[in-house]
Amino acid sequence: MTHDIQMVHEVINRWSDAELTGDADAFSALLTDDFHGIGPVGFVLDGGRWAQRHRGEAVNEAFEILERRVRIHGDTAIVVAIQRQRTIAHGHDSSGDFRVGLVLVRDGGAWRIANIQLSGPLIAPGETAPFIAAREKGTP
Repeated sequence: MTHDIQMVHEVINRWSDAELTGDADAFSALLTDDFHGIGPVGFVLDGGRWAQRHRGEAVNEAFEILERRVRIHGDTAIVVAIQRQRTIAHGHDSSGDFRVGLVLVRDGGAWRIANIQLSGPLIAPGETAPFIAAREKGTP
């Protein structure tokens, strides 16, 4: 099992590198054919669209996956972590820390990412989420 956990970390490292460098072509080897990525506001992208973000829509100045917890269940790995990014998407700053969940599956001898789901951005203890603060101020 330790070997599997190391392999999962390696896939996450390669995925993180592809996100940081904008290497859209790298995703074909990292994602399953039926991959789904769910963004922090609920949009759902297939693998092609996930990779396509890096062809002009999103630019990462920083991208890292922190505090990883990996659980292996047979041919499935579940990872919960924090995704920290400095990102411009569609001309807007979308930087922040997000909770990320990844599901990887063993495909032959390799691990590939079948699902990514983001939530957030994370807020510090005692802070109010921006959408709640805006509602409290009476702005939509």
